[in-house]
Amino acid sequence: MRKRWKTMAVCAAFLLSLTAGCGAAEDLNATDTETAGNAVAEENKDMVEESTAAVEETTEESLTAGAYTYHLETEEMAWNTSDGEAALTVTLEYPVFEGNTEAEEAINTFYRSWAADKLGSYEAGPDSLAEEALEFGESEVSAGAAPWADDYSVAAVTAVQGVISIRQDNYLFTGGAHGMPGRENHIFSETNGSEVTLASLLPLSEEEVNELAREAFLSRIEEHPEDGYFEDAADTIRAKTDFFSQSYLTQEGVVFYAQPYEIGPYASGFIEVTVPWEELGL
Repeated sequence: MRKRWKTMAVCAAFLLSLTAGCGAAEDLNATDTETAGNAVAEENKDMVEESTAAVEETTEESLTAGAYTYHLETEEMAWNTSDGEAALTVTLEYPVFEGNTEAEEAINTFYRSWAADKLGSYEAGPDSLAEEALEFGESEVSAGAAPWADDYSVAAVTAVQGVISIRQDNYLFTGGAHGMPGRENHIFSETNGSEVTLASLLPLSEEEVNELAREAFLSRIEEHPEDGYFEDAADTIRAKTDFFSQSYLTQEGVVFYAQPYEIGPYASGFIEVTVPWEELGL
């Protein structure tokens, strides 16, 4: 399997065109596909630049997080096929703080770089998401299929325990019945805006925090079987050693979550537990 994005999308489009199971659609020749993809990317270079929307404010009024005020801005980009059809659309929403403290200016600098790097990543490398989307958009099996998309939105901005926690949710669609949701969380010091880790914020060891999160998940699985967990959900949680990478902060404590399909079906979404600040030693 040369390219996972294209394989998923081709199967999905084939389903749409035949309204039957995913059959043995003839795959594109690897060499021809790569050449065609590069040619399409070059042909649409100007079009891509024209499709890049200027940064726009998406909230008319300022939002607040503790003592801070901010608004949301977005950057958008689209890649179109040679016949002008959308192949991939990207929307990146991020917060812009309106004060002039060192921390706020540092966070704003971080997200300007984040947006620029993120947009650049869609075209980075020969197997980039943009190239895969363009190749699929030019293929015959793409007829009637929805364009690929990756959308980021700001889900929560929380000022607590001397830090500012910013959670972004994203939804990546590359064909099929549905896309995949994701999350990205960053924690910044209120002192100077430097990015800090959850481990550095807590007085407990990583092993102690992992155990608290593990116990919270196991209690939820035992007490709420109606949530539809997989049969091996408890075993998956017992074997897990990293809860930090799937967490974000709230006023109540640290929220740890399991990804869709990790301990439950897609329909269950992100399965969350909250460990209160008091239990974490703060």
